[in-house]
Amino acid sequence: MLVSLLTCVPLFLFLMHSTCVLSGAKHPDRNDFDLSPTIRKLMKGYNSYLKPNFNEGPIEIGMSLGIASIDAISEINMDYTATIFLRQQWMDERLLFEGNKSLSLDRRLVELLWVPDTFIVNSRKSFLHDITVENRLIRIFSNGTVFYALRITATIACNMDLTKYPMDRQMCTLQLESWGYNLQDVVFYWTQGNDSMKGLDTLQLAQYSVESYYTSVSQAVYETGSYPKLVLHFALWCNILYFILERYVPATLLVALSWVSFWISQSSVPARTCIGVMTIHFKK
Repeated sequence: MLVSLLTCVPLFLFLMHSTCVLSGAKHPDRNDFDLSPTIRKLMKGYNSYLKPNFNEGPIEIGMSLGIASIDAISEINMDYTATIFLRQQWMDERLLFEGNKSLSLDRRLVELLWVPDTFIVNSRKSFLHDITVENRLIRIFSNGTVFYALRITATIACNMDLTKYPMDRQMCTLQLESWGYNLQDVVFYWTQGNDSMKGLDTLQLAQYSVESYYTSVSQAVYETGSYPKLVLHFALWCNILYFILERYVPATLLVALSWVSFWISQSSVPARTCIGVMTIHFKK
């Protein structure tokens, strides 16, 4: 009995060691990445919890947007769903390195760097694309400039004026703010003014067409302070032909069909019944 116990103990320790090694291989610590010498040198002493120029004034963050698609526009819910490329850039003097080349980093290294806490104010729900991997891009330039891009799909609220619907344009916005950093910490700006917006002028929509758009810079004032805010404004014009073919023509045909029963003889009860039932079915 004692011999069997002594034989099982080494085997148990070996299995425990193998399990720990395998579990460590599946979930490596972020410090175990095989970093290049340049990245390892930049990360030495870097604190991702502190913004650049900490206690030295606000940091300027430039932004630009790319609208890949607008998938749905709902007048009932007063919102639209869009796929957006959000691009941000800023200067971080802690990431200076020699040379004229830029470094494109793996998406997992984003957790090692400080990034802005930008969010879409009027978003009702959104998600970051992760097929086949998380759609995040980060690039560092030798002068300390950091370029950070995300691909997001969001359902965004739009306050529509439907008093003349559909014979009127609808003004929608996309608002970007900083969640935790106020104007004393960060300042937002559009990198190229109205040219910072790409993709809206080439969109093909069934119900609407984009008539015009422009960008603006403002600030949001809350009880906790004033926060930077960027706004994209764009006007949607209803395609009248779509609404005529999709809504008015079917409604007109249903009304005409419902009146056919009055032209049938009163003695033809089965025919009147069939047409009435068909009309109710089509209306549903």
